[in-house]
This record gives sequence, C-alpha cells and structure tokens, in this order.
Amino acid sequence: AGAARGGDPVFTAQQRVTSAKLALAEAEDQLAGTKIMAPIAGKVLAVAGDVGAGVGAGSTFVSLADVAGMQVAADFPEADAGHLDVGLSATVTLANRPGEEFAARVVRVSPVGAADGDMVRYPVVLAFEEVPAELLVGQSAGVRVQTSEVTGVLRVPSTAVRAGGTVVVRTAAGDETRTVEVGLRGDRYTEIKSGLAEGDEIVTA
Repeated sequence: AGAARGGDPVFTAQQRVTSAKLALAEAEDQLAGTKIMAPIAGKVLAVAGDVGAGVGAGSTFVSLADVAGMQVAADFPEADAGHLDVGLSATVTLANRPGEEFAARVVRVSPVGAADGDMVRYPVVLAFEEVPAELLVGQSAGVRVQTSEVTGVLRVPSTAVRAGGTVVVRTAAGDETRTVEVGLRGDRYTEIKSGLAEGDEIVTA
C-alpha cells in the first residue's frame, strides 16, 4: 500500500506544494529578519557588525540619532548659572561653520553642579529655534545666552571697565582714570550710568 501511495502522482504533487510552502515561509522569515525598522527618522551613527554576523538578544546593533531634534549641551560657571532660566534667548556658533549664528533658547538648567577644579559648573541644554542642516553629533559649539537687556544707554566694551569700577579716559592732557557707576554687565559691553559722556575716548585693558 505504501509503494502504491508513494507512486500516486497527486500525493507527490501535494508533498511538493507543502514543501514549497515551508521553504517560502522560511525564506520570508529570513527576509523579515534582515530588515531593521527604526523607531524614529534619523541618521545612522554606527553599525556593530557585518552582513551575516550574529547578534545577541538585547545588544545594540545600530546606533541612530534624531538629528531633526538635536540640542546643545553646555556647562556654565556658577556665577553665570544663577542668571539662567528656561526660555531665555541664546545664540549658538558652530566650529565648522564660522561666521554663522543660530538662534536657540534655554530648555533645561540643571540645579546640580559638578566640580571642575576650583570652579563648579552647571549643565544647561539649549534647543535650536530651527535646527541647522548637516549637524554633526558631538561637534563643539559656542553658546551665548541673553539674560537681560537695556536700550538707549551709554555702553563701553567690558574690557574697558577695570577693578573698582574705573575707566581710563584719553584726554588732551593725557590719560585720566574716572570712577563710573556700572549698570548691566555683559560679556562684550557694560552699561555706564554715570561718570562718562557720549564721545569720551576710552582705553581698553
């Protein structure tokens, strides 16, 4: 009976169909296993292996970065960190794009500082108002945060204001040291409330 059944062309054809279906299912499983679907749109940073390499469960095979939402991490000394708050406007410069400035804002200020020698620095995160194209993960950047603003005032370069709130003014009779009342201090300019007049020629340090 077995020999007769084995010679049955219909039964043989059914076996071939079943075998072909199993082979197709196995091939589809293998194909599905070669496709890695990213949870987000981004840029591939690293691939930990070659085609055909084995990967253990729970291990990282592809590292992906969300470049569309990249932010800037900066550290500020405690003297400046106390003036920072979420929402403040900032300007970011990138080392590989000199001459360009990108608008940003402070989105997080850590209340926990870290010692850096004799100084304590506080981590701050800034978000671009519009993320620049072709950003590089981990690249260096310069950050300037605007903590306050005044208009219509007399200002001088911050390097001109010396210890004790004095400014050296160049006159026809020679250099003259004047004590001034300082207002808002910035990294580039300092407000002078009194002690100078518009048009005075000053000497920077």
